[in-house]
Amino acid sequence: MTPVLVTVFLFQFVGIWNNYLLPLVMLSTESLYPITLGLTTWQSASRLTPVLLQTTIGGAFVSVIPLAIAMIVLQRFWRGGLTEGAVKE
Repeated sequence: MTPVLVTVFLFQFVGIWNNYLLPLVMLSTESLYPITLGLTTWQSASRLTPVLLQTTIGGAFVSVIPLAIAMIVLQRFWRGGLTEGAVKE
């Protein structure tokens, strides 16, 4: 049951982390924006200030780090779940 729960958790985590439309509609101040909206704001501002393009690329890299850490830490549960069904007795 653990591999299934870990998979559902990771799908939910990635979905919440990458949520774009709901914060865009619900939040009115830019200081409360999540990472996805902040990166979009930086990208649109980089047309006027080209230096922000490098900041946007760096921010995109930093925003992927928590997802990568979650995948690496929880990978052992997937590996264990894949081999459980392959053993015949």
